[in-house]
Amino acid sequence: MKTWQTLLAGVLFGLLTAGGIYLIASPIQGHPVRLSPAPSATPTAKPYPTLTPAPMIVQIGGQIRYPGLYDLEPDARLSDLIDRAGGLQQSADTARINLAARCSDGDYFYIPAMDELIPETAKNAPQNIHMGSTPAVTYPLDLNQATQEQLESLPGIGPGKAAEILAFR
Repeated sequence: MKTWQTLLAGVLFGLLTAGGIYLIASPIQGHPVRLSPAPSATPTAKPYPTLTPAPMIVQIGGQIRYPGLYDLEPDARLSDLIDRAGGLQQSADTARINLAARCSDGDYFYIPAMDELIPETAKNAPQNIHMGSTPAVTYPLDLNQATQEQLESLPGIGPGKAAEILAFR
């Protein structure tokens, strides 16, 4: 082989070796990363408040094991209150107790003994039993036919405003 052929073979071999090293050592190129713009705030509706039932506090006294104040669920009955208060005493007059009576926040129930009077402040007193059972005013009102009392039952309408409405009619 001639010297120029050896030299040419050496140069070609060197170029091939350099190209191979370059291919092996160079990092793999991927796709370019595309950055999106930051998300903008989108207007959304404000959440509506949810109704959370407030604890209902009811008082019980009389012929009960543990008289006092008790927290009850909103749909509680007098029987639930009696159970929470430890039950009735043996001297309780069960004939005058309506165990199915609904309890409301702020109520006071009195469990009487035989021939004992129920205090007037108790919800289960004879004079209070029918109080609030039938509404005095039925809604919706016909404003053209409403009386002074019916107009005053509306929120924000007092005796003066009700009289003005009646005078205007």
